[in-house]
Amino acid sequence: MSSSSTVHGASVMSDTMLVRGSSAESHRIGDLNMAPGLGLVENVIIDQHFAERGRIGRLLGAVAQNPRVLGIGIDEDTAIVVENDRFEVVGAGAVYVVDGADITHSNVAEADRNEPLSMFGVRLHLVAGGDAFDLKKRVPSTRKK
Repeated sequence: MSSSSTVHGASVMSDTMLVRGSSAESHRIGDLNMAPGLGLVENVIIDQHFAERGRIGRLLGAVAQNPRVLGIGIDEDTAIVVENDRFEVVGAGAVYVVDGADITHSNVAEADRNEPLSMFGVRLHLVAGGDAFDLKKRVPSTRKK
């Protein structure tokens, strides 16, 4: 990692972490750098400050490159509490879960690095505070009332 890259908080917890990527526009194929994380939460890529910094494109790009893992975008003032194969959302924001298990098309392998990402069949879950997500079954669940 270069000295100009900084890794904060939740990103380092996953097997693979995002260390750089644009948030300002549609994701470009070559506009993403990833590195090994600590692996405390397996089979996920985590991004933070998610909605506030418009990071959906870069998380989609990360999942396009690693379709077997779940992309998890965590808003500011929000966290996930991981226990066994499940997490619960706590805090003021939400958590976005990008699931690429059923992708039917992606141009990530053959496109020029400056082309925008094209991907079909990706699933997106928006999980609010108190709700949970099963990481093995890849399904959300609502809070119990």
